[in-house]
Amino acid sequence: MLVKVFGELEIIVRPSCGGGSTLPKKGSFVPVTSAKSKSMDERLKALRSLQQLICLAASAVLAFAVTTDRSKDYRAALDELEIFRKVDLKGYPVYVKRQFASQEEANRILLVKAAKQAHLTVRSSMVLSEPIVMDAPPVGAFIRLRDFESFVTARHTVGIYLVNDEREVLAQLTEQLKQKTQQQPVPSTQPASTAPVPLTVTSVYATLGSGMSINDVGIADPVVLQNSPNSESLQFALFNGLPLRPSVNFSVGCTFKPSDNLHLALDWLRSDENGKNLVDPKSGVVFPKLKPFWERIADMGTENATLFLQERIEASTQGSLSLFGVSVDRDLILLAGPAALSALMLFFWLHLRQVNTEASWDEEEVKSGRTYPWIACFRDGLSGTVTYGCLIVLPIGSSILLLFRHGELTENTTWGGVALTLFLIVIGGFTSFAIHRFRGHLRDGETHGESVLSDSAKTN
Repeated sequence: MLVKVFGELEIIVRPSCGGGSTLPKKGSFVPVTSAKSKSMDERLKALRSLQQLICLAASAVLAFAVTTDRSKDYRAALDELEIFRKVDLKGYPVYVKRQFASQEEANRILLVKAAKQAHLTVRSSMVLSEPIVMDAPPVGAFIRLRDFESFVTARHTVGIYLVNDEREVLAQLTEQLKQKTQQQPVPSTQPASTAPVPLTVTSVYATLGSGMSINDVGIADPVVLQNSPNSESLQFALFNGLPLRPSVNFSVGCTFKPSDNLHLALDWLRSDENGKNLVDPKSGVVFPKLKPFWERIADMGTENATLFLQERIEASTQGSLSLFGVSVDRDLILLAGPAALSALMLFFWLHLRQVNTEASWDEEEVKSGRTYPWIACFRDGLSGTVTYGCLIVLPIGSSILLLFRHGELTENTTWGGVALTLFLIVIGGFTSFAIHRFRGHLRDGETHGESVLSDSAKTN
């Protein structure tokens, strides 16, 4: 037997064996692998390689898309810190004082009445300084976030002392005035026989042990409720025309009037123009935007917390994503991801369209396609579903998810990514149709082959 190979055909020359043998005649040509089948294999190999690239690129984009973007949370926390800078806790005592305006006015009326009964003149602009029993808020330039949050969310005892008895005030005031009158010096310019100048009450100061003043509001620590039971000192500041103004001091019985609201600090924060933005309207949580980072920044002031958040923003926005060995900045991935997927799918569609158009789809090409190790060539329904999923759903879904999770409507890169994703969807539609045609050719070829075999069997 003599075998010669010419190109892609084998020439088999065998001697005749006789006996009705069916062996080919001498010099006959028996094709083993046609040029068309090899050409189909090369085309399918290119399509399979493009599919692998599409899957790799879509997987990289999907991985970035599902990665949590904390930069938005960091920026929201920074905005909340800027609001916190504008909130002044010195406004809290003023707010509390307004809550007890009616009780303070009742004390004022009682003291004015007692002063007039003691034959004193009372100025219409008389100042009454009544201390409020309350916890002093933390003030200063370096308030820790934890201290502020603890103060406004805590339960506070807040109240004011009410003078009990007008007659007690009158008796004490009259007695002190007698002593002052006896000790009052006569001005050198005033004749001895002239009646003394009447005393005028200019202000009244009430004190409860040691206290402090914030924003012109007297504050008494709630500890006075145990250490100074039911009494306060009153000081009547008087005017009689002399440079050295006299005053009378005495203590009177009082009753503590507490507020029924134990969360006045939180109410004040909600009423403040800036502070209301620091409280979640649904849950009532203070610093809702800062809470995700609370363990790291709770013991910091505004400056250190701002520095911490800015460093986190830089760390989350800088860096790169690798696409086929090419490093792409994270802030450009909204453009680079859809652009790469659009280009790859366009190439795939053009290749597949060329296969559908130029192939003759004869028996050998169909056989080569059905036996080629590529999932798009497998004829079962599951393989078809996976083919559409990998080539169409995965890249389009990755691009949409990327824009949804990381896109900002105010950024140009987002709108560029939207345009490229729309282009990708259009190309995906053409590609789906091309895949359907390709798989249809393989099915039609299989049906035709079965029909030929059936006709041959009937003939025999």
